[in-house]
Amino acid sequence: MTPAVNSAINAAGRNAVITSLMVGCAFVVCWTPILILLCFLFFGGSPDYGGVIYNFSVSMALINSCVNPFLYAAKYREFQDGVRRLKEKMNQNQPQNQVAAVT
Repeated sequence: MTPAVNSAINAAGRNAVITSLMVGCAFVVCWTPILILLCFLFFGGSPDYGGVIYNFSVSMALINSCVNPFLYAAKYREFQDGVRRLKEKMNQNQPQNQVAAVT
């Protein structure tokens, strides 16, 4: 392989590792509160399903589902290009506003 190909492969590998670490860290940050709460409940704590801590924990777990596309968008040029093409395609499919001539 040529040095340019090796360099591209190494850069892609580094990008994949960094993205995986970012996704993994986001997972840990978002799921840790609810896991701590569940351990507390498992060892005899009384559940307060309407409380602030419970709502925060569940919200953090749900946020994890929403944060991954933003992480990929920040790291992958292909993802950014795909979103850009999708947006352009959606704009092309929308009917143009035409002003009707009034006589």
